[in-house]
Amino acid sequence: MASRKVLNKYKMLVESLGLKQLDVYRVVHEGKPVDVIRIQDPASGKTALVDLGTTRESLTLQEFAEKLLKALGESGITVSERLLLRLRGKLLETG
Repeated sequence: MASRKVLNKYKMLVESLGLKQLDVYRVVHEGKPVDVIRIQDPASGKTALVDLGTTRESLTLQEFAEKLLKALGESGITVSERLLLRLRGKLLETG
């Protein structure tokens, strides 16, 4: 299990999009651990389940952001273009 400090960067990414991370569930799917995150959009009250298909710490921030944004779009949760641009800039800085 990864340390809290390592996992905190994923939560901070969610919060930088104006969203709230409610829970993270680690389940075993087909013999491997998988993280499922419950995200809420405080503005609309909508909630989404984001199945990462793997554990958070095995993904780069870029990969995590891509999976997150895809799942949010499928759930009908939109993120403002301004926040998306800011996120892309931060991801470019961190590599």
